[in-house]
Amino acid sequence: MPPYDIIIIGSGPAGYTAGFAAVKYGLKAAIIERDLSRLGGVCLSEGCIPLKGLIYHARSKGGYGAVRDLVMERVEQIRSGLKSRLQAQGVDLIQGRAVFASRDELRVDGESFAAKHYIIAVGSSPKRHFYNPTVHTSETIFELDAVPERILIIGGGVVGCEYASFLSAVGAKVDIVELLDSPLYGEDEETVRVLLREFKKRNIDVFAKSRIADIGTGGEVIIENGKKIRNTYGMIFETTGRVPNTADLGLEAAGVKRTDKGFIAVNEFLQTSAGTVYAAGDCIDTPMLAYAAAREAETAVRHLATGTAMKIDYAVMPRLVFASPQVGSVGRVADRAVERNGGLKIYKYFFRALGKPVMEGRDVGFVKLAVDRDADTIIGASAVGDDIADIMNLLALIVKSGMKVTDIKECMFVHPSYSEIIVEALQYGG
Repeated sequence: MPPYDIIIIGSGPAGYTAGFAAVKYGLKAAIIERDLSRLGGVCLSEGCIPLKGLIYHARSKGGYGAVRDLVMERVEQIRSGLKSRLQAQGVDLIQGRAVFASRDELRVDGESFAAKHYIIAVGSSPKRHFYNPTVHTSETIFELDAVPERILIIGGGVVGCEYASFLSAVGAKVDIVELLDSPLYGEDEETVRVLLREFKKRNIDVFAKSRIADIGTGGEVIIENGKKIRNTYGMIFETTGRVPNTADLGLEAAGVKRTDKGFIAVNEFLQTSAGTVYAAGDCIDTPMLAYAAAREAETAVRHLATGTAMKIDYAVMPRLVFASPQVGSVGRVADRAVERNGGLKIYKYFFRALGKPVMEGRDVGFVKLAVDRDADTIIGASAVGDDIADIMNLLALIVKSGMKVTDIKECMFVHPSYSEIIVEALQYGG
């Protein structure tokens, strides 16, 4: 019998969550990671955790160097705790490059490993269109010793808007070039308009419907948007998306199929074409979010352990951009939902009408709720504000559970608080 019930390739949110889930089901698990100094994956090393830390501490901790050093110290503290918890629960941590020799065997730097099941959780890497000494990605930005006065960000998606918020907070003039009609394209247009207004106040300019025509070796850039705009930047930061890390894994030897885009193909239970091999996280074609990856890992482990699992409902998964201000949504985006369904009613309420946000000087934005009149339930919500993450979690629970509006109105929320805006919106925002 193989010594392991599960071998997990990759140690990001999908990988380490799979390790903890395996223990819960009484399974012996190992995690294989190319570089254990990066345990926790992109999320912990250069993504979710450090980026949000940079944005938070930039408010009060001074220049880039001080903020970066503080954040990376905290990252290592979290990494140490994660490693200790995995080892304490009996999950083996193996450093090396894993390649499938067959469906039943992995080779890790020449050594053979076998398990009853495998979970591929190898994550993704930044997409590159521009190769130039002045062009950085999320993998290299922490190598900077100082932030230049003027920075260009190519791509107005989640990562671009979040880094723009941090870099402007530590004193840089930031320009964003976005090919589509606006940054965060597809989010509620009202929330994006508030974001753009606040960006302007923070010395962030957005060039929408624009493209990069040329980048010189000295940071000279030509931007095209019907006319040619020439600027010179001390740093250029590319945030044009991510690609799955699915090459050089020996997937063909294992019988694991990929999609045309290079993602690992899975069914609703995260099972690949090789029945004993599962995949989760950024290497499959689902939202590239840490909490989505974690849920996928839990689903995969439960399915391989019990033969059953609940399908993941991505439609009620909250989305949040940790920009300044934050932009979030869950379910159907409110303004588009109204266009599709005349049976909806929109409730909207502003943070400036609440005591706590005003007192703390964080009263930008609003919450907007889309209510199904017949069912008396909230089917979608969008929000923009200085601190809305916990509000979005609460709204996701409300949308997922189908909680009645009449029941929500009867709940007594703590006052003063940010989350009381939900009840206030339903009471007075119609």
